[in-house]
Amino acid sequence: MLGVVNAYVFVPDLKQRGKLVAYRGGGSQVNYAKLASTECTAVSLDESGTSTVENTLEAVSASLASGADVIHLNVHRTIEDQLVVFHDWTLDCATDASGPIHQSAFEELKSVDAGYGYTFDDGETFPFRTKGFRISRLEEFYERFPGQEFWLNLKNTDHRSFEVLYASVSARIDTTVIITSPEGVVWYQAKNPSLRLASVDGVKRCGIDYLLIGWSGIVPKSCRRTTLLIPPSKANYFWGFPDRLASRLQRYDSEVYLWARHDSLDPGFATVTESGVGVVTGDIRFMQSLQAGGSSN
Repeated sequence: MLGVVNAYVFVPDLKQRGKLVAYRGGGSQVNYAKLASTECTAVSLDESGTSTVENTLEAVSASLASGADVIHLNVHRTIEDQLVVFHDWTLDCATDASGPIHQSAFEELKSVDAGYGYTFDDGETFPFRTKGFRISRLEEFYERFPGQEFWLNLKNTDHRSFEVLYASVSARIDTTVIITSPEGVVWYQAKNPSLRLASVDGVKRCGIDYLLIGWSGIVPKSCRRTTLLIPPSKANYFWGFPDRLASRLQRYDSEVYLWARHDSLDPGFATVTESGVGVVTGDIRFMQSLQAGGSSN
């Protein structure tokens, strides 16, 4: 009985407001129904008024100017152990080159047109082609945006990639979250327990466990010192959303976010950051609406 009363009456104080995370650094909105058949983000875009390409220095600049607190990036290790920022496994769809990223050298990648294949209208026009968008090394993002908090989604799952990324971020762990495979989580935890980590499996486990027992006021072990990502359409299924959910997870050094990706967001979610829930989005208009309302940065 005490647990039920705690679940519905007592609301612990929030430790922090929710953060605004620029998904893939920012970029155009995506038609996910089309993406399911094309398997290529670049040819599955919706027109959204965005003037930059995801995972580029230009996109990050635009997102920060629009009020983003955190930058999410996709990271690959190249054949000569460089870390580059790009989403796809191969160059074929989004660029004017071809072949797997992990088999490429940065000397080859740095001249690739990273906006070449992006289109809103099934290939009738290519608005980002020859506009100067490039694949950049991860280090360039740290140099351009010193002190910035990054979420780094490491696409590679081999131990050498774990080692190379750790060497890059070991002096920046206070401003870095590594998103990796379950094997990567184990590797990084053994390497440095202070690292903030997330994995798809861990997020799913926390979400399922919280749906089962969150109503009781108990925070399951799987939701402690981790990150919970919730699709906006499922938010109301999570007991205590937004403020009770956020405050309880914050007590266990965890954070909760709406996981909107490159979808447009309902303006009704514009107040969730003040309730302790962050938002992961590439929707530049939503970011700007938060900034205009004084809710971000």
